[in-house]
Amino acid sequence: MLKVGKIEYLNTIPVYYGFLIGKVDSSGIEFREDVPSELNKMLREGILDISVISSYEYLKNSDKYLLLPDFSISAKKRVISVLFLSTVPIHQLHRKDVWLTRSSMTSKELLKYLLREVYGVEPNYRYYSMKEGNLPKNPTALLTIGDDALRTFRLKRFPFVYDLAEEWYNLHGLPFVFALWAVRRDSYKERKGEVEEFYRKLLLSREIGLKSYDEISLRYAKKLHLPEKMCSNYLKNLIFFLRDEEIRSLRKFSEIINIKADLNFLPV
Repeated sequence: MLKVGKIEYLNTIPVYYGFLIGKVDSSGIEFREDVPSELNKMLREGILDISVISSYEYLKNSDKYLLLPDFSISAKKRVISVLFLSTVPIHQLHRKDVWLTRSSMTSKELLKYLLREVYGVEPNYRYYSMKEGNLPKNPTALLTIGDDALRTFRLKRFPFVYDLAEEWYNLHGLPFVFALWAVRRDSYKERKGEVEEFYRKLLLSREIGLKSYDEISLRYAKKLHLPEKMCSNYLKNLIFFLRDEEIRSLRKFSEIINIKADLNFLPV
């Protein structure tokens, strides 16, 4: 049984949609759903064979993984689901408490870079988990991701909203790569045929998902307590491929966070 990680957010539904609606055969595959940081850990420790993982996780531990060609979760200009929300302008946050979600590695590193290098701000970082419920009632500023970010954005509680994909695009003119799909090198070595077959199935599943945004939005809007139109527009903002611009952006991010990593792909 091939163990495959799946993020519990709307932004991965298009890639897995063929599996979810039964149009792509999932026999021999066990999907495990969790937040990005937990999937990173499970793939790193060998609990999973394949998973969507944060781009930071791949760059940091690229010797353990092979990338699934042409798969990512990226966004150009606006993403809406990776937001830095503040009660004061960003330049006033020096030495103030800034709350970072434990659910994401990439977004944390991107925000720290933006605050330090772009805005010249060194806040006091605090960490929270929505599952643990340890976020203060009235935080000065926080990083929020995924479906929680979509819901928080809609409430309009914070006067200052910074979309991290947009911030990156304004600096570098490139989409930002938040997540990638990767297989453990040892899993590929031991189960080459199964991994290659899963990759072919994932391509088909994504093809079905990309044609089904309206259907996906209809199915998931009520579950997520979000307007259907908002879900649809959000999905249309995302890039689910890994092509020249995304690869250039990934290399730029690697330089900025000072991690030397080769981009090695599954040979299919």
